Amino acid sequence: MDAQGGPTTIIATMSRVDRATKKALRERERKERSTARRSAAPELAARYAALFEQMTRAHCVKYERRDWVKIAEVGPVEPAVRAHALEKKARRALANYRPGIIDGLFGLQQDRRRALAAKVLEAAKKDAELYGMARRNADLHNLDISLAAAMTALDYGAIETALQAHLPIPALQPILEGLAVAMPGPGRLVVHIDMLELDALPDESVELNDAGRSVHALITPTARHELQLAYVCSAALRVGLEVMTVVPIDRIDILVRCFLPAAKARGEAEQYPIAHLRLTHEQLKAMDLRRMEPVSTFTALGGRLDWDVGRGFAPIAIEDLKLSGPAAPPERLAAPA
Repeated sequence: MDAQGGPTTIIATMSRVDRATKKALRERERKERSTARRSAAPELAARYAALFEQMTRAHCVKYERRDWVKIAEVGPVEPAVRAHALEKKARRALANYRPGIIDGLFGLQQDRRRALAAKVLEAAKKDAELYGMARRNADLHNLDISLAAAMTALDYGAIETALQAHLPIPALQPILEGLAVAMPGPGRLVVHIDMLELDALPDESVELNDAGRSVHALITPTARHELQLAYVCSAALRVGLEVMTVVPIDRIDILVRCFLPAAKARGEAEQYPIAHLRLTHEQLKAMDLRRMEPVSTFTALGGRLDWDVGRGFAPIAIEDLKLSGPAAPPERLAAPA
């Protein structure tokens, strides 16, 4: 149990029923894929390359830590005033339109006016997006001002709020199954990461041939285990970097969990700890992860894991780490597919 009241969920972990449902859907898709005519569209290769990059190069971002002391010295800002600048400009263009000789000769006046009217709507939408962005930035700035003193005091409630506000959830969510943080003791932060299981990783690659068409090829079991190893190390490093960017703690524990075949042969999977890394601010400050390979970096930083190319990951012992963990997800009915 967490000394501060329990782990805080950032990305909710799926229930067993949800996971089983998704696994069954993947199995059905693979069976249908084996009998279907495969598309050779070139965009499929680009899509696979982007997925591979997302899974194995997630850690390749710059480390820039937030300075909460300086933030505390900055005053609040007023929310931006909605100016409608782009819309006003587009409306002036519509109001000032006068058909020229060519427009009059070919009867293009109505088409020109419709095009200008469409630009008014487009400009209004862009104005709304810019206003929304400015408003969010102002709100986030003012939130930081209100949190700064508590963050420097390592208040767990402030840490929760800051992580919820600043972690790049849209970038992390596709490569994680769950994410939670806990503070087992004063100044000690533990990050719990639930990784996608092996079955959820790609089992085929897609590349372009000399004719510019996509070619599909099955990924061998050993290559898939290597993909999972790179993925786990890259995602763990990325999450650790993002948390250290926000939280003014000089050392955090990262505990990685994943579903593996159960020790007892029941045809089921159980969730086990598969990797642990104690990451420090000094380590991140001294390196540029954008230039580094994930597996060698993870192990060089002292990361612990038990992996073999033939079987993939095996559970690691964590009793000596005294890490509190998040509760298991509830057993609930799966959402409709």
